This record gives sequence, C-alpha cells and structure tokens, in this order.
Amino acid sequence: MKPVIAVPYFPGSNGDEDGKTRIRDFGMEPLPLYFHFGDETRLEENAAIMKQTDGAFLCGGFPYEDRLGFGRVPAKIRQYADALRQMADEGKPILAVCSGNQIAHAMRLAFPKGSPYKASMLPSIYDKDGKIVWTRFYDKVVHTKLVCEPERTAFTRSFERNAVMPQIVDHGGGRFWADEETLQYLLDNGLIVTQYCAEDGVVTDNFPVNPNGSMLNIESITNKRGNVKMGMCHDERKVNALCNDEAAESFLSMREYIEDGCPDLNIHAKPQDIPIRLKDYSYLCPTLDQARTYDIYIKMLTDDNERTTAQLFLGAGFDIDRRRLICLELAGGTSIEDAKDVMKEIAAMDFLDGIMLKKDLPSVTRDGQPVFTYEVVGKEGNALIRDFTTRNEIVEGFPVTYEDVPLPNPHAYVVKKRLRKNPRLRDLVTNVQTGAVFFFPDERSKKAALEKLFD
Repeated sequence: MKPVIAVPYFPGSNGDEDGKTRIRDFGMEPLPLYFHFGDETRLEENAAIMKQTDGAFLCGGFPYEDRLGFGRVPAKIRQYADALRQMADEGKPILAVCSGNQIAHAMRLAFPKGSPYKASMLPSIYDKDGKIVWTRFYDKVVHTKLVCEPERTAFTRSFERNAVMPQIVDHGGGRFWADEETLQYLLDNGLIVTQYCAEDGVVTDNFPVNPNGSMLNIESITNKRGNVKMGMCHDERKVNALCNDEAAESFLSMREYIEDGCPDLNIHAKPQDIPIRLKDYSYLCPTLDQARTYDIYIKMLTDDNERTTAQLFLGAGFDIDRRRLICLELAGGTSIEDAKDVMKEIAAMDFLDGIMLKKDLPSVTRDGQPVFTYEVVGKEGNALIRDFTTRNEIVEGFPVTYEDVPLPNPHAYVVKKRLRKNPRLRDLVTNVQTGAVFFFPDERSKKAALEKLFD
C-alpha cells in the first residue's frame, strides 16, 4: 500500500494542491484534512484520522490571515496541535514549508516538549550593509545549501552532500530568530538542515542572498530524531514550468524513510561548525525619549480581524478591544498641539499599511494628558468636517492595556523615512515605533489572553 500523507489546511491555506501533486508524484497518497476552530466534533474526528496517517505535509498560504502572529492561530487549535505533536514523537515524517513552518515553530515542534529552546518566525527584514533595501512581499527564486549530512533527516537522504539548489520563497514573514542558547543547541545536535546562500554556495548575510534576515542564514532545521523538517522555502513547487525543482526530492526521501520503518536518525548527528553571529539591528531598535513621545491609537472602523480572532479564542466573558499604535518622538520644545498637527498631516498622507487614517479613528495622547480623538464633528454641504474632541480614556471602560511594539521594528523604520519626506514633518518627527495595543477590562482578562494567545 502507498503511504498516506496528511495535508492539514486552514482558512487561508493555498499551498495544499501543489503539495498533493508532489506527494502523488513520489508514490504516496495525500489525505487533505480541514481544521477550523469552532466545530469541535469535526476537529476531534480529523485529528484522530491524522494520527493514523504515515506522515504529514504542512502547506503554505496565509492561514487566518497570519492574525496574532505568523502561525499562531493554527498552533492554538488544540486537537490539531496534539495530533501533530504525537506524530512527531512517534517518528512519523513531517515536512513543513512556509506558513506550515511558521505553525510548527509556534508549536516548538523541533524541540522536546517542555524544553527551554524556542525559535521564532518574525517579520522579514530585507537589509543590506545596515540599510533596508526592500519593503514589500518577497516572492523570488533563492538558493539553499545542505549543511547537515544527507542521512541526518528523513527528507534529505536523496541529496548530495553540500548540495546547492534553487528554491522558491514566497512570504513577508520568515525571519528565523533564536537566542544564543537555542542556536548552540541546534549546532551541537546538527539540527540546521539548509542555509540561504548564493548560487555558488557561498553563504552571505545580506539581502537578497539572505532573503528575510534570518540568523545564521538559517532556512530550515530538523528535530533530534530527524523526522521533522521546518523551512520557509517551498519544497513542493517547481522553480519553473520547464524543469523540476530538485528540492522536491525531499518527498522521495520521505517515502523511503517511511518504507524503512521511520528509524531514529539522531545516530547520524554531527556537531556543526557555524560561527554564531548575532545580527546587529540596533538601527531598527530606537529608544524613544518618553518626555517627547506621543501615542497615536487608531481604532479600525471596519472589522478588526485580529480582535475578532482573539475574542473567539478567549470566549465569552473576556471582552477585549484593540488599537493600532504609532509612537511619535517629536523634537524638543513641542507640545500636544504639535502632536495633533502631526497627526492631521499623517492622516492627510493616508499611507500607513492597513490603516486609512482619513477614515479610521485616531486618537493622540501622552501620559497624564487628555486624549484627543480626530473624528467627524459636522458637515458642510457634501464635505465632512473633522476636528479633535476630548475623551477621558482611549477605550472607555477598558483600563488595562497590553502593548506589542516589536523590536527590531522595520515597519517603523519605513514609516519614519516616509514621514521625513514630508517637509512639515522632517524636523519635527525625530523617531517612530509602530505596533498594536490590546485593551482588557480587568487583570483577569489580561492574564488569560497572555497565557492563551501571546505565550
């Protein structure tokens, strides 16, 4: 019988069809399984079916629009996560690409349960020699180099030692990040599978060779047993219509590994001699002078999917609200009136990704000062009149906040450059940070959200 490979997918997945094609090409049978929180019976049934399959392919796409962080929502679906962890523990092969890789990292699938090690998939940073040189979604052909022994994983047994191959990346968030202890654990156990490299195999930590800013140019890693491979490149796609992507042979290795009885490949582990160099993103980590910093909170007047998704996870009794956030450090000697003028100027530019300040509802404040909300106060003919009104709170009745201002903050860097192009703001805005703020009605709700959503 042909090995059966589960292909779990979610709302927003889009790489399952290519994956099913490659699975069939290499003599296996794909079994698509749909996971979507809310239907507990179906979740339990599909999780039980998945546990009985011979392996899994975690496809790419944008499940749940990457809400609450890359891969976070699917990883929080208990039935799916439990089934996948059981398969990994049993030695069944799990090939995770793109958003599937992000989900696997959110579950810490490469590390023993309860271990202190963690690697994260973060927003891409397209930098070269200390400067951001690309700001958009990146979908190109890159090159990867096999840096572990071919026998080390269930997916590389068909490759030549030190193989260099063209592969497709197609993402906006795939930057591999880990602390020094985790990196050392990976190196000691030979868990780095492939690195981004130039076409000649030289590993250079600059865009576009490193297409997302990953530490040590890491594209993919495995677990100690070698039956899990997690990377951002698309092993299931062909580089073009005229030639096969040799990375697709990972499916051939996968089938042979199953036919061999899924052996423990840790016996092939060798420590890796890759120098640990922490990336210097200090230019993307500004420290704002709080005495000169004003906060702009933007309420989305259309549905805020991040808030809605968080609310569904937390369930009844945990009211929450959410605002987008821009922290503006202004030049010395400025006042709240200057901050209000800056916000009106930004609203006129209408530029911030995902926010239409002309239409959404921004408020500006600073600790100990009133909240000024820029909203429609009247109408003259067909024209709406906007002005500032004073409020006591950002969100009435929601006294507890949780801020997420990620550092390094490449988006803030781009926002700052855009603001500095405006002659009226060039000398006024000295620094910027961007992020989001969740508001909770009490400490109980905040504690539950931090434990359930943001750990």
